[in-house]
Amino acid sequence: MWKALGLALFLVLGMAWGQGPSLEGTLPPLAELSGREGRPPLERLLLGPLPEGYYGFSLSARLLLWSVPWSFAGALGGILSEDPKGRSFWLANALWTSVNSAVALVGLLSPEPSRAELRDILYLNAALDVLYIAGGLWLATRSDPRLQGAGWAVVLQGGFLLVFDLYHALTLGQ
Repeated sequence: MWKALGLALFLVLGMAWGQGPSLEGTLPPLAELSGREGRPPLERLLLGPLPEGYYGFSLSARLLLWSVPWSFAGALGGILSEDPKGRSFWLANALWTSVNSAVALVGLLSPEPSRAELRDILYLNAALDVLYIAGGLWLATRSDPRLQGAGWAVVLQGGFLLVFDLYHALTLGQ
């Protein structure tokens, strides 16, 4: 189980590091980057501050960047794990991130929300993330190893989403 948690922590830190420091002031204007007016290039959508007019789209793309690899890692970890706690940890991660992927896809296909609307949604999500973490900790203290593994997966995913939602809500508030 500790190996699974260690790998999960490594993946979380890797994804968080991939967000990198703010690129504010270091990138040229979007029109200059893309050579035309319109949607910004992929690297601008995924890195640095959320591009003006593409807050929801960019946020959904960033969530997909997190959730799709985790879905595959969770499924693979669940298939390969022989330990009930490890198997439930990885499969719960796969399930959780599959739902995140669906939410992100809806965000990509939905009309662009206003800055204020998106910020409010992110603050609401952050409050829900705290409840997810509390529920995950409750599951992790149960005697059934399968519940423990799933609980730690919920804590991990809820923790990532809490940081993700708060970071983006705070940057939208500036």
